[in-house]
Formats: sequence, C-alpha cells, structure tokens
Amino acid sequence: MSGAGVDVSGYVALVGRDLPQPEQFNYEVTRDTIRHFAYCIPDPNALYLDGEFAAKTRWRGIIAPPGYLYAHGSPAWLGKMPGIKNANGEEMTGSDNATEAWEFFRPVRPGDTVLSHGKIAGAELKKSRKLGDAVLVNEGMGFTNQKGELVARLNSYTFRFDAKRVTEAGTMAQNYPPMAPGQFTRNVATGPALPGTFPTPARRYDAPRYFEDVAEGEEVPAWEHGPLMAFDMGRFNAVTLGTGFDRIGRVEHVPDAFAPGVLRIPWFGAMLTGWAGPNAFVTKISQRNEDWVLVGFKVICTGRVTRKSVVEGRGLVDLEIACHSELGFRTNSGTAQVEFETREKQRA
Repeated sequence: MSGAGVDVSGYVALVGRDLPQPEQFNYEVTRDTIRHFAYCIPDPNALYLDGEFAAKTRWRGIIAPPGYLYAHGSPAWLGKMPGIKNANGEEMTGSDNATEAWEFFRPVRPGDTVLSHGKIAGAELKKSRKLGDAVLVNEGMGFTNQKGELVARLNSYTFRFDAKRVTEAGTMAQNYPPMAPGQFTRNVATGPALPGTFPTPARRYDAPRYFEDVAEGEEVPAWEHGPLMAFDMGRFNAVTLGTGFDRIGRVEHVPDAFAPGVLRIPWFGAMLTGWAGPNAFVTKISQRNEDWVLVGFKVICTGRVTRKSVVEGRGLVDLEIACHSELGFRTNSGTAQVEFETREKQRA
C-alpha cells in the first residue's frame, strides 16, 4: 500500500502476524518493582507501599498502580518496526504516540509473573497539518499472568513520519512561548540524590469510598505535578526500560525535552485512585495526546463523573479526564472507568 509519496507495503506485510517479542525489562512482579514505580510517578499511595495497610483492603495485600505494566512491555517496538518509507525510499524514523486505551481485568500483585505479547493491528496513511504525510500505526498488546489469565489489554496508535521534514517545518509545540535567545532548555539540572541523603515521600492513606458516595457530575480533585524536569522522565525510564534519559534541549522536531505520552496513564491513575480510595479498581483509561508536555512547566490532571451504572452487580463509574498545561491549554483528553464496591455487597 502506498500513497502521498509514502510506501508502507513492507510494514503492512507485518499486520496481524505474531512477531518475536523483545526481552521484557521485568517478568516477575515484586514489592520492589511496584514500590519503585509508585515513587517514579510520583504516587506514594499506601496501597502500593504498606503491606499492613494493603492487607486490610479489599485486595488483602499490595497491588500495582495503573500504568505499572509498562515495566513488563511497551508497544513502542511495534511502532518502530521497519517498512515505512518516504518518497525518496528512506525509512521514516519519526515516531510519536497518538492515543492509548488500557483495559484492566484483574490486579497485578507481588508474586505474579506477567508476560506481554503484541501485534501490529493496522497501518493507515494520513495527511497531517503538523506532520505532513504520515502513517497511523495501530498496535495491540495483551498481558497475561502465570495462570494464563489476561490481566490487561492495550490498544494504542502511533504516528510515523519524516522527522527531518517536520523539524525543518518547526510546527511542533507552538503553544509554548519561545525560549530566550541563547537558551538551550528549561530543564533545571539537579545533583544525584544518593540513598539515605533524602527523605522518601510520605505515604498517603486514603479512606475507602463506596459506589453510593459518588454523584454524576462530581469533579475529581485535580492532580498536579511539576514543574516537570528531565529527572521525572529519567526515573520513569529507569523503572520501565532500565535506561536513563538524555533528551535535554531540542529533540529533533520538538523544541525541548518532553514527557512521553505513556506517562499520562500513571498520572491519570494516580488522580483516580487518590479520589476513589484503596478498595476501588480502575478498569479503563484511554487518552489522546493533543499537545506536548515540555520540561519547565506544571501539568494539571482533572476528571468529572459522567455516568454511574450497576452491571452484573459491579458498581461502575465512567469519567471524562483531561490534562492541561499550567499555561492554560489542554495537552490530553480521554475517558476512564472505575469499579467501586457497593455498600450492599460489602455488607454481604
């Protein structure tokens, strides 16, 4: 398949095929992998960090936060498979996350072994104002535990494009003010924080909430983080990929270091679980990247309840969610669903 000067025939040949999986960063779920992930978001929820507290919840022990499964697999390798070429026959190496939709079916907890598997679900030619001729790649991933049970599923989309052309066009992150003449980045470097030289975050002990306590139209308390710095991406990379972060200053088509789109899932998860309490379970998070989250600026996540329903005895709450830059524009929009315990079921 080709069009608009783009050839994706080599890539389309991979659609629907079982592809060799790269080595996962983690296979075993441990208290430490969960703790490290919670600290990196950051979300010091006692449900992830305090075994005694977690034992008194519905889960009878520590469970992993939403987004933790990035430490067991990422669709990024699927989006970067070769076979997408520009009009000159050159591989199009530019790659940006567009959307993600997670479904969570059961908790992941210490002692589990989680395997990921993925497929390219589709590739569609697109004409974008910012990217020019591009290809929208659909990636699908599943995550199973040691019992063969499906614990989560991810459906994501990634844009592939000609990075050199987009860099020359300078069409990215135009909602941000330009840096001062001679300024390379807004990142503020900090010295290494060695163990024992800094306090760990105070744990947050949330009170349980019930389905009956939630009202349609209710606003979720805003979750704020930042100003974002390269340190934030570095520790996220460390716990999910085992690598650091060296994207300081301009990164090809983006004028400064930025948070990867996948970070929005744990950010939204932190907001939702802090509001819903330790006995609730986030069943869905989907989000669309609308603008960059650059270093040097704060991000604010918000949510609003749109619907309540009881399905087969489960109290389900649907929400609209969004992230905004402190500058006032929206960077992400999406939806979520949270399962709450009902008082009736709890009494039973």
